[in-house]
Amino acid sequence: MYGFHRNWVANIVKNIRRLALQKRITPKQISRMPLTTYDGEIVVVRDASSAETSVDVLLQENILGFDIESRPAFSKGESYAPSLMQLAGRNRVYIFMLSKIGGLSPLKPVLEDDRIAKVGAAVDHDIQNLFKIEKFDARGFNDLGTLSKQLKIVHTGLRNLAAIFLRLRISKKSQLTDWSQEILTPHQITYAATDAWVSREIFVKMTKYLP
Repeated sequence: MYGFHRNWVANIVKNIRRLALQKRITPKQISRMPLTTYDGEIVVVRDASSAETSVDVLLQENILGFDIESRPAFSKGESYAPSLMQLAGRNRVYIFMLSKIGGLSPLKPVLEDDRIAKVGAAVDHDIQNLFKIEKFDARGFNDLGTLSKQLKIVHTGLRNLAAIFLRLRISKKSQLTDWSQEILTPHQITYAATDAWVSREIFVKMTKYLP
């Protein structure tokens, strides 16, 4: 009986939150928010042995922010396989340089574990790009855009969702840099880590509104 009462109250609270949730946001509103980057620990993984060690740590997580970066293409028909994969846990972000760790094989224990929620924007598109390197059984992936549509949110891009749920602004200035280069710049590392970190933070906040 008490358990039913608690669930009933919890559902009412969620319904109230959903009604109060901002459904759309303008560029002007976003511009007024504080520009934020990830300032926690970042691990750049450059070899297979380090990748396996990092995966062992990530397998202890319940929720991982997920993102990839690819070398930009500027000509019609031009495309490149992903250069990086970012996975953000509770306390640190891992950036895997895929060409240096031997592709996706070291990461499959995480990518194929349905007990771990991997959350990000345009996840299906990212998975298809990863298939250019190697096929895997994608399990436990959640797309923030799809989830936000359940809440009737109109503007579902990562920058918009960061502003709506976290009240912060993230930069997209480094998006079109060369992610395939041998040494990543500090700006690239921070940018890559921020997208994965903010994806996780949005998801954690969003679950308070979802049915």
